Amino acid sequence: MRRRSLVALGAAATASLTGWAVFAAPVTPPAAASELQTFTDCEELRQWYVDAALPQVGPWGLGPGWQGDIIVAEGAAAQRSAAAAPDQAVGSTDTGTNVQEAGVDEPDVAKTDGEVVASVRGPALVVTDVSGEPRELSRVPLPRGLVAAELLLVRDTVVVLGETGYFGQVPPNVRIAPPLPTGEGSTTVITIDISDPAAPRVEDRERYGGSLVSAREYDGTVRLVISTATPTLDFVEPNRDLSPAEAEQKNRQVVAGSDIEDWLPSVGSGEDSSPLLSCTEVRHPDHRSGLGTLSVVTFDAASPANRSATAVTTAGELVYSSTERLYLATSTGGWWGGPVPMADVPSEPRPQRTQVHAFALEGAQTTYVGSGDVPGRVRDRWSFSEHDGHLRVATALGEDFWSPRENAVVVLQEQGERLVEIGRVAGMGPREQIQSVRWFGDLAVLVTFRQVDPLYTVDLSDPTDPEVTGELKIPGFSGYLHPLGEQRLLGLGQDATLRGITTGAQAAVFDIGDLRAPARLDTVGFGSDTDLVATADPRAFTYLADHRTVLTPVQDYRTGRTRLAVLTIATDGSLTRTTTEPVGGFDAWSIRTLPLGEGRVALVSGGKVTTLSL
Repeated sequence: MRRRSLVALGAAATASLTGWAVFAAPVTPPAAASELQTFTDCEELRQWYVDAALPQVGPWGLGPGWQGDIIVAEGAAAQRSAAAAPDQAVGSTDTGTNVQEAGVDEPDVAKTDGEVVASVRGPALVVTDVSGEPRELSRVPLPRGLVAAELLLVRDTVVVLGETGYFGQVPPNVRIAPPLPTGEGSTTVITIDISDPAAPRVEDRERYGGSLVSAREYDGTVRLVISTATPTLDFVEPNRDLSPAEAEQKNRQVVAGSDIEDWLPSVGSGEDSSPLLSCTEVRHPDHRSGLGTLSVVTFDAASPANRSATAVTTAGELVYSSTERLYLATSTGGWWGGPVPMADVPSEPRPQRTQVHAFALEGAQTTYVGSGDVPGRVRDRWSFSEHDGHLRVATALGEDFWSPRENAVVVLQEQGERLVEIGRVAGMGPREQIQSVRWFGDLAVLVTFRQVDPLYTVDLSDPTDPEVTGELKIPGFSGYLHPLGEQRLLGLGQDATLRGITTGAQAAVFDIGDLRAPARLDTVGFGSDTDLVATADPRAFTYLADHRTVLTPVQDYRTGRTRLAVLTIATDGSLTRTTTEPVGGFDAWSIRTLPLGEGRVALVSGGKVTTLSL
């Protein structure tokens, strides 16, 4: 059986480099995070939840349920060597989505198999024939109240994922620190057979307690990561006959008297609801890292009722997947390592660290492997990579995430039940934030920004002694990097003045053929008050390598309109930019361009599907 997995953070690269300048920090001692423990019975698990909740009980019940936030970086690879080399161009998946790693698909608002487009359009799944002139074939109503709906396309099966009953939708890739409480939401999973696209059939519908953090699909296997926040308990509130102190005391009694069913993640609804997993299938870190539970649910898209699950008592936000490991990571310390202090309470930032817990996945099984930690705080899922048995993490060091002391790449290796730091290179971008990271086997390209944009190349061929090999300083920054092949990268981001004031969206081509001296070959701008959507959500990006053409929406905040940017990259690296007529307004985040083959592209925008030809 092939081994599969999810990972909480990273990605990596390939090069044999010698004689390059070193910009390294000393390797630190091994991380000392304790391994995750299982609970022996339900009472021990219930008491864990109660003890974690009691300090947060107030006159109105439970306050924000976090004491650290989990970072589970998103993405995945089909095989351990799947990371593109610098001379390989990267295109979209077979379902049309630009993903972080080859071989594992990510959910999106629209997917295609080249013949039809399945898209979420308001309260319905719409199937459109795109083999010729686009023609709507069918639509399947989705449940009322389903929000943030996206889908996976697995051959003739559509898996619709959405949430109900939470406080509001956060746009894709927007990171909240500290994470907002999610309320008592639930995740709905609907499986629809579209083998006859004119007559879809709903095959299965399931409801999970908790909010959907992320989902991935590979070779028909779907994995969901679900975060369960605080339970719904019968709390009281202060009133004319009940003082705040009395209300708090009663609420503490409510928590102390709660049942394990109030806390365990659930599946089903109403009287059909039951625990998603047993108490002994839940693990906990040595130190509490948030009030809540993070669950990983695995099933085959063809038989979603046959599922397996594992869980950790911690909060959750992001996810990254590789072929052999699932990493859960919790950031602690810093300004956002605990509850937000009141204005009149003195508070000092604490050193930030990111604890990492590794799990091996084989088929539908998940097995704990070991734990460790890295210094600092990571930005997002693109900051991590698992490659050749090593986890590499780009991290901001220091007490202030917004103005870190410096940035580093840290390498971890499994040793027994520990993830041990075996290498580190630091010193990059002092007082600058990491804006983007791209990994190629043993090569990492990292961009930081405060006033100018240093682009760093990092040699990871010796994981015990990573080296910064080159640096390029230019105005502005790249928020998304994409491999074009031929040792070149496309950077999408913002132009800026020498004082660090952004002046509008910009695209640039970089040559990394000589890693000691990366060079910018050309740039094009889009004017003031503009933004390229792909810098926030890379799924809104398409590269057609055969045509050397990039498509991505560009938002103009002055006019409120969104146009499609079309970039053509010449063999010498020069850029030619054109833009289409408006294809949307402030709904730029939902616009997609899906490759159909032979230079045809399906444009999903404004509630309809059209086609473009290049």
